[in-house]
Amino acid sequence: MRIKWGQDMAAGVLFVLVGIGALLTIYYYDNLSMGTAQRPGTGVLPAILSWCLIGTGLILAIKSISFSDEAVPKVAWRPFILVTLGVVAFGLLIDQWGLVLTMLIAMTLCAAGTRETRWGEFAIFTVIMMAIGVGMFIWMLGMPINVWPTKAVPSFLAGILR
Repeated sequence: MRIKWGQDMAAGVLFVLVGIGALLTIYYYDNLSMGTAQRPGTGVLPAILSWCLIGTGLILAIKSISFSDEAVPKVAWRPFILVTLGVVAFGLLIDQWGLVLTMLIAMTLCAAGTRETRWGEFAIFTVIMMAIGVGMFIWMLGMPINVWPTKAVPSFLAGILR
């Protein structure tokens, strides 16, 4: 039996590693409660999703062993890095820079990940998405998120800039 290191094997291994990392985080670092069958705790859903991710990864890995597989293409680093930065920026900025400005920054970083972005269309799309985001999360769901910035410099950057 010869294992081809292809797309399915790479995706399967990645899914298994992320699932294991999530389980380790749930059980050892966050101390999320599992609760009981009648009163599930906060760690139940993340644990179930982690196990599903591991199962999916194993199925993909087994499929790559059993069937022919395509070779892994060259990694496109620009979209990988910029989309990751967009997600991280959203998480770090949302509390102090508000939903609108944070969405603008995160979406611009993600759009810069490809050379195919048409910036005029992107500007229209961004305005529509910001309106939908504010309408859905602030007005409809009543989430306690600032719409506009509360601080000029986020707290995680304030220590660096001093």
